[in-house]
Amino acid sequence: MISLALLTSLFASQLVAAQNPKYSIAQDFSGSKFFDGWTFTNGNDAKNYGNVAYLAKDVAMTQQLAYVNPAGNAIVKVDNTTVGSPQDAAYGRASVKMNSTQPFTKGSLVIMDALHFPYGCSVWPAYWSQGSPEDAWPQFGEIDIVENVNLAPINQMSLHTSQGCTLASDTQVTGKIVSNDCYNNTNGNQGCIIQMPDNSYGEAFARNGGGVYAVEWSSTGNGIRAWFFPRSSIPADMTSANPDPSTWGTPTAAWPESGCNSSKFFGPQTLIINISICGAYAGSASVFEATCPNQGTCLDLVRNPRNYDNAYFEISYVRIYSDGSTPTQSQSGASTATASRTQSGANATGTTGSSNGSIRNSAGLVSAVLAVVAGAWILA
Repeated sequence: MISLALLTSLFASQLVAAQNPKYSIAQDFSGSKFFDGWTFTNGNDAKNYGNVAYLAKDVAMTQQLAYVNPAGNAIVKVDNTTVGSPQDAAYGRASVKMNSTQPFTKGSLVIMDALHFPYGCSVWPAYWSQGSPEDAWPQFGEIDIVENVNLAPINQMSLHTSQGCTLASDTQVTGKIVSNDCYNNTNGNQGCIIQMPDNSYGEAFARNGGGVYAVEWSSTGNGIRAWFFPRSSIPADMTSANPDPSTWGTPTAAWPESGCNSSKFFGPQTLIINISICGAYAGSASVFEATCPNQGTCLDLVRNPRNYDNAYFEISYVRIYSDGSTPTQSQSGASTATASRTQSGANATGTTGSSNGSIRNSAGLVSAVLAVVAGAWILA
C-alpha cells in the first residue's frame, strides 16, 4: 500500500517538474550560418530620425557590415571607413537592422552571448523584440533587452504594452526597478524599466569580455524574467542542450504574471538587432550632453568614420529554446516574414544610468534625463 508520505513526495516532485520545464533548442544562430535566419531592412530610419542608411542583406555583407569573423563570431556594425560629405546635411551612415524570420513564443528561453556591444558618441544600438503585426503596436508588446546610447555604461531592460501591465515595486530582482507602468501612454512611453548592474553595456562590457543575456518567457507562471551574467560568472549549463533557469538564482529583471498577464499583453515576438545614429534619442540635446559632454552636437560626429570604430556587435551566438508548450518552427533559416518596426519601440529602455568619468558621478541625474527624453520619443 502506498503511504501518504510517498504520495506527497511524488506530488511535490511532479509540481517542481511542472514549474521548471525542460528547454530544448528551437533556433540556433551561430557560426557560419548566423545570418541565415534574418531579414534585413533596406532604407532609412525615418521614424527615429536616425542618421543611418540601413542596407539590404547582400549589400551589408559585401561591405562587411554583417559577417562572421575568423573566431566564428557574428559582426554587425556601422560603416567606419566612409567620410561623409559636408554638403549633405542629411547624411546617413551605412548600418544594419535585422529581424529574425520567425518569432519566439510563450514557453521560450532566448540567450545571447556577446563579446561587444556598440558604443560611442552618437551611437544608438538595440537588441529587442516586438509583437506582430507592427501596426498594432503596442497591442502585442515589446521587450527591450539591450539598448542605450552614446557612452552610457549601464543597460536597462523594459517592457512596453497596452494599458494594464505593471511591475510591482517589491518584485525580487538583483537589478534596480526604475519605473512600474508598462503602458505606452504613461510617462511618455518610458515603459517599466529595470536597470542592469555595472559593466552590462558599453566600453565596460567589452573590457570585461562581454557576457550573456538570457530572457525567459515562462509558460509556467513566472512571467517574463531576464538574467545578465558577465563573462566570469556564466552558469555552466548555459551552453548545454537543456539550460535550466531555475538554477540561476534571482533574476536581474522580472515582470511577474501577478502584475502583467503575459498571454494578454504579448504575442509572438520577433527578435531585432540594429544600430542607429543620433536621431530622436541619442541625438537629443539633453541626452547627448549627459552622455557625451563637451563633444559639440551629435550631428558634428556623423561624417567622421573614426567615430564608429566601436560601433559594432560581436556575437558568439543567439539561441532560442522552447519548452514545447507552444508550437514553434525549428532551427534558424526559416522564411516566415515578420514585422519590422523602428528602433526598439521603447527607446525608453535606454534610459541609462550614467557614463564614464564625470557622468558616472551623476548617475541619478543622467538616468532621469534619459528616461524622460527617451520616453518622449517612443515610436508610434
